[in-house]
Amino acid sequence: MRVSATEYDPKGNNISDYVYFAKKLKDLGVDLIDCSSGSVIRTPIPVYPGYQVSLAEEIKHKAEIATGAVGLITNGIQAEEIIQNGRADLIFLARELLRDPYWPRTAARQLDLEVPSPVQYRRAWDGHPMKSFLKKSDRVEKE
Repeated sequence: MRVSATEYDPKGNNISDYVYFAKKLKDLGVDLIDCSSGSVIRTPIPVYPGYQVSLAEEIKHKAEIATGAVGLITNGIQAEEIIQNGRADLIFLARELLRDPYWPRTAARQLDLEVPSPVQYRRAWDGHPMKSFLKKSDRVEKE
């Protein structure tokens, strides 16, 4: 379930309210909280890289429920840090995928990982346009 875990305004709900709500939602069978923030009450929001991650972290640990982190998560190293340090269980991307639709590949490179190219992309991604066409391993064998 997606929640706005703080409204950045004293008149609105805050992280403590959402920890409580997350516990109740877990009792009702919800198994993941997608932790966003703001936009319920019109108020300025302090925006910086990973600005909503602490909300996911607090709900995850205090409500003992899986969380998804959002909020200016823009590179693979940042995403990996959030997951490896137990700050959230998932990373959700939105605007960053609009900026870089190949973000998973970009993130893998930042982490020195290799992601196999989809078969349909090999001619474009793996070098010379004829390289994958000529390699026997790329051909589909007929049975």
